[in-house]
Amino acid sequence: GSALALAGRDSIDPQERFAKVLRGLKILDRTVAAHGDLVRPRVLRAYVTYRLPEEYFYRTQTAIEDFRYLIDRYEQDSTVFGEQFYWQLLSDLAKAYMNIGKGEEAKAVQEQLEKLRRDGRVHAAPEAQGIAEADPEKLPDDMTERAALMEEGLRLLSLGEAGDHAAAEEAYKLAKEGRSLFPQDPVVEAFYASSYSLLGRYASDSNTMFAHAVEAIEIMENAVRQAPENIELRKIRADHSYRLPEAFFRRTAAAITDFEYLAAQYRNGSKAIDSEEYHRILYRLGDCYLRLGMTAEAKEAWDELLNLQPGSPYASAIREQLNPALCQQLASPPEMDDIDDLLEWGLSLFHQGLENDPAAAEAAKVCLEKVHQLRPEEPWIEAYYGSALALTGRYSSDSTEMFQSAVQGLAVVSSALRREPKNPEIRLLRGYLCFGLPEPLFHMTKRAIEDLQWVKEWYLNSSRRRRRKFLTPHQFVDLLVSLQSAYRRLGQDAEADALALEIEAEKALLAEN
Repeated sequence: GSALALAGRDSIDPQERFAKVLRGLKILDRTVAAHGDLVRPRVLRAYVTYRLPEEYFYRTQTAIEDFRYLIDRYEQDSTVFGEQFYWQLLSDLAKAYMNIGKGEEAKAVQEQLEKLRRDGRVHAAPEAQGIAEADPEKLPDDMTERAALMEEGLRLLSLGEAGDHAAAEEAYKLAKEGRSLFPQDPVVEAFYASSYSLLGRYASDSNTMFAHAVEAIEIMENAVRQAPENIELRKIRADHSYRLPEAFFRRTAAAITDFEYLAAQYRNGSKAIDSEEYHRILYRLGDCYLRLGMTAEAKEAWDELLNLQPGSPYASAIREQLNPALCQQLASPPEMDDIDDLLEWGLSLFHQGLENDPAAAEAAKVCLEKVHQLRPEEPWIEAYYGSALALTGRYSSDSTEMFQSAVQGLAVVSSALRREPKNPEIRLLRGYLCFGLPEPLFHMTKRAIEDLQWVKEWYLNSSRRRRRKFLTPHQFVDLLVSLQSAYRRLGQDAEADALALEIEAEKALLAEN
């Protein structure tokens, strides 16, 4: 009966799921009715019904009755099963009461557990002795500790994904601690995998980066196999798969699977996903589809998001990406008599390409290459051509092509800078290009810092009229933020912290003006 109910729980087809669970429950009920004084059938039915969704099966009360029976049996005869299993039953009884809103009854059981703890009888999380109950859970205090650990860990993980190296390291430390405290918890295991993978992103060599990611994927998959319907677990895997570069790891399809699953849970009324998180899921789902060239599916996800929240913070990025793709004719520059017009067109496409538009990036490369051929004496045009060449590599799904474009583009920009080493525009282009390259693969963050720092000093020491022809105050703040992130990437936190004060000062000046 238990095995049948378990098979139903894991069934994909809803009709089959309900039929098998109901059949399994009928067998369990019949067995307990006939042999209600036997411990093992009571244990099996208690834990099957305890783990069934209450909103569908309404069987928590049955679990409570079985827990109470088993607890009474132990208090009458302590040889029926181990003492730790008795504590486990008390813990699960309290949670079962809470699951159906019986707070007073839950409090009474928790007080009983607390008294055992004060008396020194509860030293560790309960484990079965001589009885194989399914998936034993922790005591309430342990669950509180786990919840706090996961909340802080996921917060640090988010900061680490945004470029905070120190936060990534703290997330990994917390994940290791959680793994030792909760070794059988698949959600904690998934958190560990994601933080371990993220730490690899900040590694100083590509071998470590790849090794961390590959190992993390395996750990993550094992965790999901243990609890495939756990929403928290699927969130972690979705974000991890979304984060990994598609050209190397091919995880976008896995991310789509998880985001679709999470979206379906929200639509089915799950309280584990709020509306804000649902909007984020829809945005990332559309972005994943777009990565794979599935424009219609991306548009469907994003249309839903914009219908739900027209003023969504994602709206601007969505509209830019949903604009009709540039016509194929843009792959060849339009016939223009004036080179300046062609240059202006190429620069416009380049900046559009920076905003996640691969077609614009490709067209910019073609235009700027032609302008560079017509005006080879202009180093800054050469630098823009090199930057556009590198930019096309960012959007390539082929890792070899991505490397080749990045290396060639960087060489072109560096060539332009050698011809005119004090040109702040070229310096800025190379600084941002180096900053955008993955550090474990290219080791260019140090050069990015040198270039961005040079531009910063030039800006601060130039006249207002001269510097504003090149950088607006808002763009200067963006430069400082990028420089700060570059410092953190290399673990130079003192320099990054010092820049934080400068950034706040510049933002204050912007607010005053």
